[in-house]
Amino acid sequence: MSLILPLQDWPAADQEMWRGLFTEGNPLDDRGPLVHLRETSRKRLALSYGQWLQWHLECEPQARNLAPADRVTRAALLQWLSTLDRLAPMSRLILVTGVLRVVTAMNLSRDWSPERALRARLKSLAGRGTQARKIGRILSSQRLLDTGLQLVEEAKARGGSRVFRATSMRDGAMIALLSMMPMRVRALAGLTLGTSIVVDEDRIFIAISPELSKTHIPWEAEVPPQVAPALRDYLNEARPFLAARGSGDDPSLWLGRKGCALKIDAFRPAITKQTKRLT
Repeated sequence: MSLILPLQDWPAADQEMWRGLFTEGNPLDDRGPLVHLRETSRKRLALSYGQWLQWHLECEPQARNLAPADRVTRAALLQWLSTLDRLAPMSRLILVTGVLRVVTAMNLSRDWSPERALRARLKSLAGRGTQARKIGRILSSQRLLDTGLQLVEEAKARGGSRVFRATSMRDGAMIALLSMMPMRVRALAGLTLGTSIVVDEDRIFIAISPELSKTHIPWEAEVPPQVAPALRDYLNEARPFLAARGSGDDPSLWLGRKGCALKIDAFRPAITKQTKRLT
């Protein structure tokens, strides 16, 4: 049996509550309190809440007839947590936080102090997560910058396949850019020439639109001078070659082998492959 109850199998009251959280409405109507969340965030909340429901309804079948908020008590959460000892403290914190975020958003008048105190305790126990496993695995920005620049220079000097040369220059420019200007993969994949990346004779600017920003606030900055030469090499040599293999009119900054925008799920493998090889 699955550990997570699918949304379509939730009790009617829970499904109604969920819909209310994300009601779009219009300027004159009440909007759902969590309508601002992106689809990925909504899915994570649904997984946390679905896992809670699966456990609680198995333990207390009669609770199916209760209002969602009436099921979520400190005592019930503690009992649930006692079955999650296999999980790391941070994972337990994430689950409880998700459940509380769902039920408290639709029940603002209730005093949630006991449950929030429990979450605060979990947060204290979780700290910053399991840091020991990251020791020796996190590379400095300088190391990543050097790696990206090295990859670009190696590609420029390489003979053989022009496609491999161009994609290596692309990956090197990407790694160097991220080392100095960390951004989400969605934002990186969404960069487009003339809008979110503007190149002039002296400088290169990057502007992240609100829909690509985690905080929903627009952000812009000049590409650091340490990175700009590698990015220009990609823009002047590698990208035109890749663009010619496709329609030639794709405005995306990062192009794949066929001249089309690099798909979002291709960024992590490309970066991981090159950094693992070079570091």
